[in-house]
Amino acid sequence: MIKLYKNRSPNFKKISLLFISQILLGTLPIALFAIYVFYIQRLERFEEYNIFIGVVFISIMSLALIGYSVAAKKYNILVSGYRGERILVKVAKKLNGDYTVFTNLPIRYKKNRSEIDLLLLGESGVLIIEVKNHSGVIIGSDNAQTWIHRKYYRKGRTSETEMENPFNQIKRQREILKSILRANGLDIWVDSILFFSGNPSLRLRADGGIAVASSEEELIEIISGYQSKIPPTKQECDNIIKILKI
Repeated sequence: MIKLYKNRSPNFKKISLLFISQILLGTLPIALFAIYVFYIQRLERFEEYNIFIGVVFISIMSLALIGYSVAAKKYNILVSGYRGERILVKVAKKLNGDYTVFTNLPIRYKKNRSEIDLLLLGESGVLIIEVKNHSGVIIGSDNAQTWIHRKYYRKGRTSETEMENPFNQIKRQREILKSILRANGLDIWVDSILFFSGNPSLRLRADGGIAVASSEEELIEIISGYQSKIPPTKQECDNIIKILKI
């Protein structure tokens, strides 16, 4: 049985604002063009300023298109992450066994803060699951500062970008969570899984104790077979839930 505590993604509001921004910035050039052609040019009192007004309108239209491009890029990145988080919830609901699941869990200890995509808690252990929605090929190692994300397109075109090593983020999340639990008198073993929801091909050298899954089936298999080195007792699980629900 799954007990689910869902927190709204902090990016949901940003996604909504970026979507609205795209609509406004996308329609602004069309509206300005229509105003200039069907209104400004037909007014005699603006005739001597037509060129100047045209330059102003073109400048505003160009800025709007640039803004639209920037907003669209940010929107696609955030939506991609949001979709990955939803896939995580779907995977959690497929699990057999008694688990307590926290999604989009904000954690903070002193000046350190982060957010856990999904925290899985059961008598088999405590698992942090971080999701990245990438396709293509991921190349990296646990000690590298950055990894390579390579994508392949039609007609043989490829792109290659650097991405921050997600292991560093996961290790930081784990330390913050353990600090929170220790501050409440609990010394709990915490493990982690990195999940790529876009089914990429992985070329990783990973010896840092963080499991990696690149498909839903693989993630379910890892979770189902997981057993912590020091599993928490039922009382400790109940205490962890009380601490994290605050």
